[in-house]
Amino acid sequence: MKKIAAFITAAMLFCIVAVAIHQIAGGKIEANNLEFGTWINSKKDLSYSAIKSNIQEDTVMMMGSSEFQYGKNTPYHPTSIFRNANMNVMCIGAAKNQCLSHAITMAAVAPELKNKKAILILSPTWFSKEGIDGSGFSARFSESLYTAMLKNDSLSEKLKEKLVDRSKTLLKVSPSMKENVDRDTKIISEGEGNFEDKINYYMHRWLANERERLSVGLMWKISGNKNNKEYKNDGKVSPPDWDSLAEQADEEFFKSCSNEFYMSDKMFKKKIKPIMETKKNSQANRTFDDSPEYDDLKLFLDVCNNQGVDVMLVMLPVSGYWYDYTGFPKENRKVVEDKVGEIAADKGAEFCSFFDKGYTKGWLTDHVHPAGKGWVEINEKAYEFFNKD
Repeated sequence: MKKIAAFITAAMLFCIVAVAIHQIAGGKIEANNLEFGTWINSKKDLSYSAIKSNIQEDTVMMMGSSEFQYGKNTPYHPTSIFRNANMNVMCIGAAKNQCLSHAITMAAVAPELKNKKAILILSPTWFSKEGIDGSGFSARFSESLYTAMLKNDSLSEKLKEKLVDRSKTLLKVSPSMKENVDRDTKIISEGEGNFEDKINYYMHRWLANERERLSVGLMWKISGNKNNKEYKNDGKVSPPDWDSLAEQADEEFFKSCSNEFYMSDKMFKKKIKPIMETKKNSQANRTFDDSPEYDDLKLFLDVCNNQGVDVMLVMLPVSGYWYDYTGFPKENRKVVEDKVGEIAADKGAEFCSFFDKGYTKGWLTDHVHPAGKGWVEINEKAYEFFNKD
């Protein structure tokens, strides 16, 4: 009963704070807009209710990781491209998002999708020998998306079990989070739990959902749609001028690129220059050959197939100039493209690989993230996929 008393106290304190925040956040986030889906914000990504309430008839999913943080204020980023094209694209992704977290998200929101199309942008660096670690997974874990996944009656029990088992294994590094997951799974999927378990579950979920809704609303009020022009969804999709955008991106990039690895000077000075001496020929034994991430990718695609979602996998490159410097063998790098291509073919997914762009000057802004031209080419392929059929 001590836990129940603690929850009641927490609930009272939360209500007091919530009333104050409601006055600032303004309550419900407006749905039916082009801005929210391409708003790059980790709070949004982790909120089932925020994503669900902003899925429309024509919404499609674009999922990835830290690349969404690069070029946000440029005309080449998905934020600009798809708003200007008048397309409802829901972008989900931040650092430490990998295949498993996206599998849970897809399992949660797929029943809400009418236009069942999704793109998953893959970074080769996900496919390390260790794959996603527990701390990285827990940092991007969303309990609201997890519980929505458990409540998805159309998702096969076998896939639920795989998602549950894999999540519990990785969440061992976060005992409190794992305790919540164990309780959620016991009550939702197994129909078990005593009176105290159920009281704790419902009070915890209420508090968590309110906290989530308020935090997203507050962040949207503060930063969402800030400094952006108004966009109106009149149902007319307008294709961008891809060639002009690519030329413009190249011109801008080479005004600020003067290093031997053909990265933007800003990224080179920030990320690469401080570690150059220690990294030369340091990765002679590195490979993308063996990684649990391949199984997590299969699980993501199995979820999509089970939910009737058409998928295109987009493989990013890594900088050939940088990884040659570190001694990472080319054949050990390319194995990731070959393996992902085989998995895509086996699971019936489309596969768009930009892996050979690793030596294309101006395609990457650092060793792994797309620059303007990279984003233009990614978005062009995404646009074609989303508008096909």
